[in-house]
Amino acid sequence: MFEFITNNDRGQVGIGTLIVFIAMVLVAAIAAGVLINTAGFLQSQAESTGEESTDLVSERIEVTSSVGIVGSDTATLDEIRVTTTGAPGADDIDLTDSTIQAVGPGGQENLVFTDRAFDVSVPASDNNVTLQANVPTDADSVQVGVSTISDDSIDRLEIRDTDGGADTVSVPVEDLDEGEINDISISDFDLSGGDTVTVALVDDSDADVDTDSSDAITVEASVSVPGSDNATALQDPIRENEQQIEVGVNASAGAETLNVSDAQGNTVTQDVSGGTEEIVTVDVSDLELVENEDVTARLEDSSGANVSTNTDVISVSAALPFYNVENLNSNEFAVGSDGNFLADPVLDDQNQYTVLLNPSSGAFADETAFGEGDDATLDIVSPAGATTQVELTAPDLFSEDGEAVRL
Repeated sequence: MFEFITNNDRGQVGIGTLIVFIAMVLVAAIAAGVLINTAGFLQSQAESTGEESTDLVSERIEVTSSVGIVGSDTATLDEIRVTTTGAPGADDIDLTDSTIQAVGPGGQENLVFTDRAFDVSVPASDNNVTLQANVPTDADSVQVGVSTISDDSIDRLEIRDTDGGADTVSVPVEDLDEGEINDISISDFDLSGGDTVTVALVDDSDADVDTDSSDAITVEASVSVPGSDNATALQDPIRENEQQIEVGVNASAGAETLNVSDAQGNTVTQDVSGGTEEIVTVDVSDLELVENEDVTARLEDSSGANVSTNTDVISVSAALPFYNVENLNSNEFAVGSDGNFLADPVLDDQNQYTVLLNPSSGAFADETAFGEGDDATLDIVSPAGATTQVELTAPDLFSEDGEAVRL
């Protein structure tokens, strides 16, 4: 009449239910894990996309004007100047990391920032190289024009510092860009005034293939350590726009600082306490080096009294042609201010900068430099990838040499 359920029956039903329950929990946990991971991935991707989108807006460069400077033939331009500023609300934009994509009569070219433009060209004859016309003492690299290399025996290109420890940099021929300007590091060289830097192609028998006068450049700033106590010797010449100079110092006990001053009374100091008899490098970026004005060096003691036994004065010479727009290579642009090239221009809400382009090379030049009636397009790309497009159209007729025409 009555049916009794034993403990064994109850235990069997309980285990089955438990197994099903555990399975459901495991499935739910796995599903939840997948959902959480997917949600996390989508969140990270959304944040990354949002940051990129924000950068594209906040790092946009605006162009306020574009002009060309008419050349002496009054039919072509000597310079193209594009004035840039940050868009309203934009973050700081480092122009050194920006690029310019140019399309014009000479084709297409990608331009990168430089703060020096060297006088160097690609030799017309095969198996030939040419070194840049001037080599400063603080050079970390030099530019070499490399012609077409048709001699199969040529093994490498060598750059040598023949006076500063006989340093040599070798570049295998397969790593050279033939028919172009090559930028080659010489950061291991210890350059001093009077050193001679040479370049040559070398064959597989270690013989120089190409040597001529254009392949040997003297580092011009010369300096030596004075023979008498508490004396100084400034490098000669000192040129406008130099950021550092060398000074020969023979400082005995009692001399504490080396002071270098410009004609405006600005002074930079360097510690020489304890006695110094060497050539020291002095940062003069805070001085105003003006052509035909004097730079003076002296030694002072701890009280500021002059203890120099000589009066060392050098008149500042004109800057080397490192800042000529016409020397910009086809893949380079510069940023200018008052006839100089700036080393670290950063756009912010307080300033604007002028981008300088060479109209006689690369994308701007066909058979002649960019000139009357020519068109070009610039895409200025910020470090974040924001792009500003500029259309350059030259007037059909220029008037006179040196005229600024709106493009």
